[in-house]
Amino acid sequence: MAYDAPKVYFPTLSLFERLQLAIKLHWYKFITSILSKVLHSPGIRDSSTLPTFTKVYPCRPTLTNRVFVPKSWKSGDALLPLYIDIHGGGFALMTPVSDDKFCSYFSNTNKILVISLDYPKSPQYQFPVPVEAVVDLVNAVLQDETLPFDKNKVAIGGFSAGANLALAASQHESLQGKIKGAVPYYPPADFITPIAISMAARPEDAGPDMIEGNAPMFNFGYIAPGQDLGDPLLSVAYAPRERLPPKLYIIGCAHDMLCRDAEIMAKRLAGVEGTADTWEMNGVKWEKILGEIHAFDVYPSFGAVKIRRAKRRLEMHESVAEWLFREVYC
Repeated sequence: MAYDAPKVYFPTLSLFERLQLAIKLHWYKFITSILSKVLHSPGIRDSSTLPTFTKVYPCRPTLTNRVFVPKSWKSGDALLPLYIDIHGGGFALMTPVSDDKFCSYFSNTNKILVISLDYPKSPQYQFPVPVEAVVDLVNAVLQDETLPFDKNKVAIGGFSAGANLALAASQHESLQGKIKGAVPYYPPADFITPIAISMAARPEDAGPDMIEGNAPMFNFGYIAPGQDLGDPLLSVAYAPRERLPPKLYIIGCAHDMLCRDAEIMAKRLAGVEGTADTWEMNGVKWEKILGEIHAFDVYPSFGAVKIRRAKRRLEMHESVAEWLFREVYC
């Protein structure tokens, strides 16, 4: 069943607005690139989280993907479950390297083959180019006979923008029936919802939201003027249920302005109502992580907050692993 979205189109901004947002976005890209190179340089980064190897597929020769084989796995062992990861960054920032810590942990702890995909970044590449790239790469991975995974045990997931891309790509005709489950962590699900409504839905004690001030910049970079914002490949909240993987574990953060739309999407897809923070029905699991901001699991923090977030990050990933083996890899 599809959910009809109102017809709302991305506006054509004034020259001043476009210039202002373009300068801001390119500045963010420059700073992020420099910081990433420094933090992931030899001698600074944790070498224990490096991938087993990297791989480039002919269908997308400019994109380098990172492959994590569990260190305990040996040639001749049983084929592994597969988890395809897509990193976040507002469709504009970061690379798969930013997810190395998660991918290494998730692979080795749960004995899963994890592949971290890259995709073309905005503003040079706008919607739907990144979606199409992810579709191509997922198909390439699934057809790769050199990788030791069980084709009946395939899941996809991502963080933030990567979560959106995971759900968007999963709808493609070529992937129907091939992906058994999806795990979108704090996804942007509905580009129609005004920022003011998203902000008003947060708890009264929620502090500033990092997305609020940057959403116009990221949206400008990713979405072309005149684009239908209700396109289910963009606003994945409107995706027909039958086009998505049969099992879904959707995660939101209560102090994140994106949480409202992710929760509405989860309820629509499961066909349920209610206000519980965690529930599982009709192939959909929803979890709202109370008291946490967008990307709390990777956001720099200190002292008691750092300890709390580390604990919740571990609990979150353990819950996802338990669900995958119970519902997807069974």
